[in-house]
Amino acid sequence: MPRKKTSKKPPKKTRTEYVPHIATGKAPPCHVDGCREPGEYKAPKSRDELHEYHWFCLGHIREHNQQWDYFAGLEPDDIEYFVKDAVTGHRPTWNRESQVRDQYFKLHDALYEFLTDSKRPAKPTPPLTAKLRKALATMDIEYPYTVKGLKVQYRAMVKKHHPDVNKGDKKSEELFKQITAAYHTLSEHIKSL
Repeated sequence: MPRKKTSKKPPKKTRTEYVPHIATGKAPPCHVDGCREPGEYKAPKSRDELHEYHWFCLGHIREHNQQWDYFAGLEPDDIEYFVKDAVTGHRPTWNRESQVRDQYFKLHDALYEFLTDSKRPAKPTPPLTAKLRKALATMDIEYPYTVKGLKVQYRAMVKKHHPDVNKGDKKSEELFKQITAAYHTLSEHIKSL
């Protein structure tokens, strides 16, 4: 004979059945003056002190909950900011779009190399102005360059062509001026990228 499945669900609690936050014997007196009931239910002291509590009896916690407004005294812009910030649980967020995009291109390049057994052709360099080409030639570096590489090359050339090192040699002095001008041109260019 098959057994009938019987599942007894616990009865649902009604709205009138509040579970105290602390046992009656350990409860401090109700926070309301003149009330002698035990304060079994806690409520935050204020919006700024959410982890410090007043203790109320059941009747007074009901009154407190009906009257208390978390947003009382806040400007509409502050309330809107709070609501938007609550979406992430008031935790900081970061823009992942750029990180995801970079990973996508790396994966795309790796897949291309795997399928074709060759590396992607290098991206063509953008057309450079005559002033930038002259500065690159003066500094003896190639495009694209890095800030660090530019500084290393500049220091090496300054040590070699500084007027104090060459004891008044006019050619070195003129070359030193050109190197300094080229360095500033290339520095400004890389900052603008």
